[in-house]
Amino acid sequence: METVNMETDVVVIGYGAAGANAAIAAHDKGAKVILLEKMATGGGNSRVCGGNLIIPRDMRFADYLDKLSFGTAEREIIDAFVEGATQLESLVKEMGGELVPSQALSPWYTRRRLGGSSVSFPKVPGTENIARLLSFKGQEDIMSGNRLWRFFSSNVERRGINVMLRTPAKELVKNQRGEVVGVIAESDGRTISIKARKGVVLTSGGFENNNAMKWDNLPIKAPVMFMGNPGNTGDGIRMAQKIGAGLWHMGRSSTIMGFKAPEYESAFYMTFLAPGFIYVDKYGRRFVDEATQFGHEFLDYVSFFDMKNLEYPYIPIYGIFDEEARLSGPLYVHNAGYNRDKYKWSLDNKAEIERGWIIEAKTLPELAKRLSMDTASLENTLGKYNESCKMGTDAEFGRPKEHLKSLEPPYYAISLWPTLLNTQGGPRRDKGARVLDPDGMPIPRLYAAGELGSIWGFLYQTSCNIVECIVFGRIAGINAATNPPIES
Repeated sequence: METVNMETDVVVIGYGAAGANAAIAAHDKGAKVILLEKMATGGGNSRVCGGNLIIPRDMRFADYLDKLSFGTAEREIIDAFVEGATQLESLVKEMGGELVPSQALSPWYTRRRLGGSSVSFPKVPGTENIARLLSFKGQEDIMSGNRLWRFFSSNVERRGINVMLRTPAKELVKNQRGEVVGVIAESDGRTISIKARKGVVLTSGGFENNNAMKWDNLPIKAPVMFMGNPGNTGDGIRMAQKIGAGLWHMGRSSTIMGFKAPEYESAFYMTFLAPGFIYVDKYGRRFVDEATQFGHEFLDYVSFFDMKNLEYPYIPIYGIFDEEARLSGPLYVHNAGYNRDKYKWSLDNKAEIERGWIIEAKTLPELAKRLSMDTASLENTLGKYNESCKMGTDAEFGRPKEHLKSLEPPYYAISLWPTLLNTQGGPRRDKGARVLDPDGMPIPRLYAAGELGSIWGFLYQTSCNIVECIVFGRIAGINAATNPPIES
C-alpha cells in the first residue's frame, strides 16, 4: 500500500461541531491544521442534532450541573464548561452568527417536556431562571441542527482549513518520550502518515453504532437503537486505549424514545404532541406517569430487569393513542435525527399507518391481537386509566390532572425502543481537554472533545452535549496550538 507523508501543527480527528471548533480555535492561534473525517461529508451527530444550545446566565448553572454529576466529573471541569458556555453568544456574534430563542414543537409538549423551565430537572433547588435555550438564527425552513452545522463548517471553509473527507484515522503515533506526535490514516487505498508538530485532538464521536461496544458497556442487555451518524463506531476510543488512555462514563448515554422502521438504518425520534396517549409494556400494563417526559434518560426508565422471567418487560414499550393525538402532528420529532433528510413523516401520521409502522384498531380486542397482548390485561389497563381520567386523579402513577385524557376508539399503537442520541463514554479528560491515562496523568499532546469521553457521567441536562462540543473543542484546539513544536 502506498504511503503518503504529511506534516502539520495540529491534527483534528472527526469533523463535527467539536472538531470544527477545535480546528477553528487552533487556526486562529496561528497553527496549521489538518482535519480528518471518515465519512463522505462532515457534520456527524452535530448536523442532525436538535440544534439547541443551553446558555447559562451565570455560574449558578455550575452548581446545578454539579448536583446532576454526583461526583462523576470534577467540579473544575464543570466550571470550565459553564464559563465557556456563558461566552457562547458573544463568540457566535464575533464569528458572524446570532443565537435566538428556540422554537417549541407545541405549547403542550413544552409544558410536559420541561414543566415551563429550560432545565431538565427543575426540582433541583436553585434552578429558577439559570439558563436559556437558544438556537442559530437562519432560514426557518432549514432545521436548527443544519443551521448550526452550516455556521461552523462555513467558518472552517473561510479559514481555508484542510479538511480530508473519506479519510478515517487508524492509529495514534507516540514518540519515545510518550508524546502523541502523529496520526496514521487511510484514504483511497493509501496510507496517510501525518506528523503533528504540536498536538492531536480526538473528536470522533461515540460508539452508538457499534453493537459489540454497546452490549459490553451500556447497562442493559437488550437492543438499543441509534438515530444519529452511522460513522460513530468508537474508533477514537480504541485508538486512545491503544496508547494508554483511561476511560470514563462508558455506561452513560443520551437516550430518547424511538421507532425503528425496517426500511431505515437509523431510528426515528418519537413524541406525542397531545395528551391522548399512554405507555404500556409488552403485557399491556402501564408502568409510568406518561406526562413526565423521559427527556434524554429514557434508557433508565425502561431498564428494569425482571429476575423471575429473565426479561426486560419495558423493551419495547407501546405508545397507545387516540384520534386527537394522531391528528395533532407527526409523532416523529422532525428537527433531529439521521432520517430527517431521508423521510418526510406525514402530518397526520396516516402514511405511517398505511406502511404498517403504526397499528390501527377499531376495538381493544383487535388492538390486543395485533400487538400479541392479552386482551383482558389491556382492557383492564385502559379501563383503570379512563376511570382515573373521569375522577381527575391517577392513583397508580400520579399523572397530573391536566394531562389526563381518556382514550376512546379508534385506537392506534406504535412500538418504542431506547434510541441513542449519543453515548457519553470515552477517554477521560481534564479541564484543559487533555486526555488522561489510568493514573490521571495527561498523555502529552493528546486532547479530546465532544461526546468522545464526554463530561456527563450521571444525569444529563438537555442541550449540554452540543455546547460541550463547542466549549471543549475550543479549549482543546487552543491548548494544542499553543504547545511548543516537538523536538526532532
